[in-house]
Amino acid sequence: MSRTTAATRPSPTSCPCCPAAPFLALRHLGVQNSEIQDEIAAAEAAAPVVARLDSLALSMGTLGDTGAQALLDGQPLTHLSALDLHHHYITEPLQQRLRKTLEPHGVRLNLDGPDYWDPEDDEPRYVAVDE
Repeated sequence: MSRTTAATRPSPTSCPCCPAAPFLALRHLGVQNSEIQDEIAAAEAAAPVVARLDSLALSMGTLGDTGAQALLDGQPLTHLSALDLHHHYITEPLQQRLRKTLEPHGVRLNLDGPDYWDPEDDEPRYVAVDE
């Protein structure tokens, strides 16, 4: 009989959003409607669990160019069947790069509902659903 101890257990800190070990059967991950969507995208871009996913949703939050660039620079997402980023603040040039990188591999990319945001303005970016 084998025993799992703290020394032999996989580390749950591989990604602050989704540790790999407890989610071996996970095929869809949705971390949505967040004010820190860029930071979440950066974490997911390096999270080991993403390689096992069929679909990923980072929609309805404040995802902007920083998060989109992290997704492009991170591990390949070309194995996904779907990437949902709707309601976002990604500029058109980065939207085009996402399309060019993912769609030829059959990834259904949802970039619907872009919101315009002027970084020179003091107006904050908003999530899709709020109180």
